[in-house]
Amino acid sequence: MKIQPLLSIHILTFNSEKYIKDTLESVLKQETNFTYEIVIGDDCSSDSTNEIIKTYIHQYPNLINYKKNKKQLGILKNFKATLDRCQGKYVFDIAGDDLLKHSYSIQKIVDAFSLNPGLGFIDSGFDRYYEKNQKKSYFTNKASILCDKEYYKLNVLKGKILPIGVCYNRKALYDFVDFDFYIKENITFEDYPILVDLVMNSDFYRINQSLHIYRVHSKSISKIQDFETQIKLRTQMLLLIEHFTKKYKLPSNILNNYQKEFYLAKLYLAGLFGNKKLGKEMYLKLNKPKHLKYITYYLSSQNRLFRYLIRPFRET
Repeated sequence: MKIQPLLSIHILTFNSEKYIKDTLESVLKQETNFTYEIVIGDDCSSDSTNEIIKTYIHQYPNLINYKKNKKQLGILKNFKATLDRCQGKYVFDIAGDDLLKHSYSIQKIVDAFSLNPGLGFIDSGFDRYYEKNQKKSYFTNKASILCDKEYYKLNVLKGKILPIGVCYNRKALYDFVDFDFYIKENITFEDYPILVDLVMNSDFYRINQSLHIYRVHSKSISKIQDFETQIKLRTQMLLLIEHFTKKYKLPSNILNNYQKEFYLAKLYLAGLFGNKKLGKEMYLKLNKPKHLKYITYYLSSQNRLFRYLIRPFRET
């Protein structure tokens, strides 16, 4: 008879052949006093991710629950489909290219849950590893871990919290997160709407220690350089903030400030990709007052030579 795990380690993969072995090794080295399972959802990888995972299934057949989707679902739908296969009371989410930093990382998180089983989620610290130059930035989210809870909550609502290695209460995910709405609206990312629904409906805790390593590389979501994809993500964020403003009766300044950031982000992208029409449209929405940043992005969108000249100074 199989013992139900206390924790499900929830891993999403897509063309992760360069990273998935290290991710799984960092999970398998965990030292715990409880049972856990590894639940993997692969979103139609076309590289050797599938073959690598199968070698681990052969070694750990009772530990790994793996499914390769028959058709590509996208991040949000893959998250939900993989979640639906999880059996643990708690669900620790880690990307297929990130790492657990210590052999006690998940034990520390579950110990915190044991003190307050009703928490909606637990956040903790992470390092950033930059693959291009092989440099590491330590405990990069320390400010959000140490700030007071109301300020953290406000930053979640603004989309300023990057949830790397967050552990969720599985019941809270089903009780409070409106997956059906997000899927219906074709939202393509999961972290922001999940955190908002949880901080607005449940308590949470933060561990003041770096327990994970976030890899930053060319295929990271934060590094996507495709113009249409970037615009789509920004537009979806605006839709969600409008939705949450109504749903939770949030102060109007949260939406107003994000709208301004939204226009500025689109102006930046127009400058990055040389989209004259979009650059002019966004500049007209932002040109009072005429900040140097706005002017620089606008000129980049309109003039190829100017765009080339400021390239070394462009924000990344």
